[in-house]
Amino acid sequence: MRKVLITGAGNGVGKATAEILKDEKLLLIDIDEKNLKAVAKKLNCDYFVCDVTNVENIESLKQYVEKHFSKIDTLINCAGVWTKGEISQLNNEHFKKLNTLEKLKNIIATNTFGTIAMITAFSPILINNAAVKRGVDSCQIININSQSGVETEEFCPVYNASKHGSYYYRKAVQRDLAKHNVKITDVCPGLIKTDFYIRANDELSSEIMELGLSAKQVALTIKYVFDLPSDITIPSIEIRNIKNY
Repeated sequence: MRKVLITGAGNGVGKATAEILKDEKLLLIDIDEKNLKAVAKKLNCDYFVCDVTNVENIESLKQYVEKHFSKIDTLINCAGVWTKGEISQLNNEHFKKLNTLEKLKNIIATNTFGTIAMITAFSPILINNAAVKRGVDSCQIININSQSGVETEEFCPVYNASKHGSYYYRKAVQRDLAKHNVKITDVCPGLIKTDFYIRANDELSSEIMELGLSAKQVALTIKYVFDLPSDITIPSIEIRNIKNY
């Protein structure tokens, strides 16, 4: 049984991942306390309310992990938020609401800083635990990135920027982490059929949503990466519904 920390576990892909990995020792993380508690109760596992954009929250989480969950060997970063709007369309009332400076700041803070901050905070623990294993097994980090992290799309430039930032951070640290027996992988899905867009006040049409992956399909991809032999790593993996090219 492995000890796994999952962010964004109250909703969407994070929740589906927790359900897929329910037989592991889980610590679920989310800012949404109500949904987080419900998922943790259903799966009979531990949880910790944390905003990954908040430095004090992350430091408190790290202290909790060091005290109660110190043998963590897997970090799965699922927390993320959405926005869209071409730069030329910001006078449109809908796009204007989606792209206030405060919301844009939160996009970068969650998708880029949040991922980097979690890796920065917990890599020392993972490296230490990987050293204790003495090469018998590896520790790992799995990030839910996006097709927006590998493509450039004019309809969501800020979301693109946030996902490219965390994607290239992963590329920059992966070789260093590998030297210490810690694997890191970006899972980059296309459109996903969750309430991700509704929570961003940008509900998509049913015709568009039908072209998406299910949260469970993304979680099964995470499980595939999670189950790889300890000496095999996939730096990044792209997935999408075959109808969504």
